Amino acid sequence: MPILFRHLLGLYLGGVVRVIGIFLGLFLLMDGIESLRRFGDEVHFTWPDMVLYMVARIPAYMIQFLPPIALLAALLVLGRLARQNEIMIMRASGVPIYRILIPFLMGGMLLAVAHLLLQDRVIPWSNHLQQTLKDRLTGVPVDAASEGGNLWLRSGRQIIHARLASPHHRILLDVTVFAFDDHFHLASRIEAHKAEMVGDAWFLIRGVTYRFGDHLEVDRFDRRPWSVTLDAGQLDRTTPPPNSLSIRQLHQLAGRLVREGYDATPYWVMLQRKFADPLTTLAAVLLAFPFSLRLERLGGGTRSLIAGLLVGFGMFVLVDLTTALGMGGRLPPAVAAWSPVLFFLGIGGFLLLHLAAPVRERSWVIAWRRWRTARIR
Repeated sequence: MPILFRHLLGLYLGGVVRVIGIFLGLFLLMDGIESLRRFGDEVHFTWPDMVLYMVARIPAYMIQFLPPIALLAALLVLGRLARQNEIMIMRASGVPIYRILIPFLMGGMLLAVAHLLLQDRVIPWSNHLQQTLKDRLTGVPVDAASEGGNLWLRSGRQIIHARLASPHHRILLDVTVFAFDDHFHLASRIEAHKAEMVGDAWFLIRGVTYRFGDHLEVDRFDRRPWSVTLDAGQLDRTTPPPNSLSIRQLHQLAGRLVREGYDATPYWVMLQRKFADPLTTLAAVLLAFPFSLRLERLGGGTRSLIAGLLVGFGMFVLVDLTTALGMGGRLPPAVAAWSPVLFFLGIGGFLLLHLAAPVRERSWVIAWRRWRTARIR
């Protein structure tokens, strides 16, 4: 590995670590104050649960702000190199611009991989832990739990398991109901294709009931009412939202909803974003490079930093806008997820291609300078 590559990669990763530290400090300060305000007066409040709750919120926060972190770190490192004329020395030594860019792109790729692993492996677990700690802090009785896409619910003498759940459509898929008697002996078992909520009532669709006693009784049904205490609010609170599901869970749930005849657009949009969002980090690095260097040559390190941050804010707004349009069915899921990333990658690539071109002054500026020089003489 060349010395220059290691040097630039180390500078960039060090900048990323410092910016992450700043963002985490601000998050813990502001979110800690807000969390203490929300839960400080609760009877069940304990400091260990409070600290764990704040730690469980960090992965979701990092996922949201990882592209701005990558952008800001690249702007700061490149701005410092430009101010110290290190980039000018590299260029004068015959180092092409792409060799200076590659270490930053490699750092962006490492951040993109971390982004993908966080949102696919860590976020589902951390959100589940966060909800559990929130229920413990507020003293809410835990009669339902969701883990790995499976929903477990206790309702009276019933224990319910659903392999998939969609709170948006108020349905449970692949439902198994275990009913117990007063002595907690298994009295019956129901296996249903799905359960749907109509109004305030639940119905089991296409299933079979096994009643255990002296003799096993089997009763098949197409549709039957189901007495359960699960309401819409509890389903929303217990079931993780689409952005908290893993890639595999999103694909399974979206495919199943389509086969059942339901609209799965929000799940397809989030599935596409799971793959597109890590590339946003690369787009941020690619944007930071020409902005910091070209505007530095035009005489403004502060100007380059402000312009880069404005572009990063525009990226953040555009991603949220296209996602909202995709969720509402106004844009196809692939367009909603990938168009902001491709748009900013195109802008970064265009600016990078023109980075090596000399900065030409306008013709009227040249003419004005010649006229002033002639008058002085």
